[in-house]
Amino acid sequence: MEHVHLAETLRALVSAHGVPGAQLAVHRAGATVHAVAGGTRAGRSDIDEDVPFAFGSVTKTVTATVAMQLVGDGDLELDAPVTGYLPELAGSAVSGLRRITLRHLLGHVSGLVSDHELDDDADPSLRRYVASVADSDCVAVPGSVFSYSNTGYVLVGRVIETVTGLSWWEAVRAFLAEPLGLGLTRLDDPRLAVGHLVSAGRATSVDALLAASWAPAGGLAGTAKDLVALALAQAGAGPEEVLDPTLGALMREPVGPVPFGLAGAWGLGCALHDGPTGWWAGHDGTLAGTSCSVRYDPATRTVVALNTNGSNGMALWADLLTELARHGLVVGGTTPLPPDTGSAPDPAPFTGDYVNGATRFRVREQRTGDLLVEDGTGFVATLRLRADDVFSVRHVGADHGTHQGRFLRDARGEVESLQLSGRLARRVAAGPQRLSVGA
Repeated sequence: MEHVHLAETLRALVSAHGVPGAQLAVHRAGATVHAVAGGTRAGRSDIDEDVPFAFGSVTKTVTATVAMQLVGDGDLELDAPVTGYLPELAGSAVSGLRRITLRHLLGHVSGLVSDHELDDDADPSLRRYVASVADSDCVAVPGSVFSYSNTGYVLVGRVIETVTGLSWWEAVRAFLAEPLGLGLTRLDDPRLAVGHLVSAGRATSVDALLAASWAPAGGLAGTAKDLVALALAQAGAGPEEVLDPTLGALMREPVGPVPFGLAGAWGLGCALHDGPTGWWAGHDGTLAGTSCSVRYDPATRTVVALNTNGSNGMALWADLLTELARHGLVVGGTTPLPPDTGSAPDPAPFTGDYVNGATRFRVREQRTGDLLVEDGTGFVATLRLRADDVFSVRHVGADHGTHQGRFLRDARGEVESLQLSGRLARRVAAGPQRLSVGA
């Protein structure tokens, strides 16, 4: 797609979705085309190629790349227990923690809770955070199931610190950002595009909040051109002294357990999506009022990267991929679900409370026959069940599209857990059969 068409497409999508601003970069056949639209705040038109946006969880692919650099240097081993690098966990009595490896952490198959938090921010260091994980029970046996974990990536950040003697941020700058010329920054940078909650066509500004101790999992910001440069390095088109192509290829090897509802497979720091020439790698990230997405094809070294400062930026991303496909650029995406040929099941056996660490999902039946899930933080969604225990998720009161999750059963056929937004939550109690109110 030519620059003029790309810019027109982005402006139209920004307008259609009510997103205040967006920044797009497409690298193809050795050349990068940039497009920008809108502003750093609603009503402005000051976005350019150099305005940094919050990356959210796309930060994880940066953290993973630094860890793989250390693997390449012989400083880290993928399959050695990480307790050997984390003195804070050395005395843990939790057997699952003692079995976790770097490969488990990078591939989200560690079995760690998803969103462990410190009790207070008096000392937000990664050292203190990891020490607080020492007594946490795992939600699954390491290596047995995919369960997306911010906690795991904080541990990776701490491993980087103990091996290098630098802070995680200093290591990111010294080993990756400066050698590749990336303009990476942090969430306290005043230049950041301001996030916005978008609902019913109205955009309200919001701070991109993240606990300081979660920085290795979601605390970076940068531009779409930064994402292109990083993706090209991972694809083997960057300086070999920064990242050997064999390490980039290793990052794209599936770890095993299926990341249901998120991607076709997961590698060491990246999601893997089916494409015409094989896996497209990449990551998505969101914080309050922002979104970030990157995909790259290592076979053709094609990259697409998008930043937005609106809460429905992921819906804009989906429409952008459709428009790119119309112009001949088919970006890898998740395999669509087969048609549901069975009748909808009785929702009653699925109701109850499902727990992942401190997160408790309450699943209740609505009078419509659908299920309602909430976690006490403001997240509320409708789950529409299929005959195969798969459900579609639609957020209540927000302009979000649907994605998929599923319930899992034990050997007796009883519902024992759910996978929602990549997170595994174990059922701890059955709930009331029906909500007393609801449409």
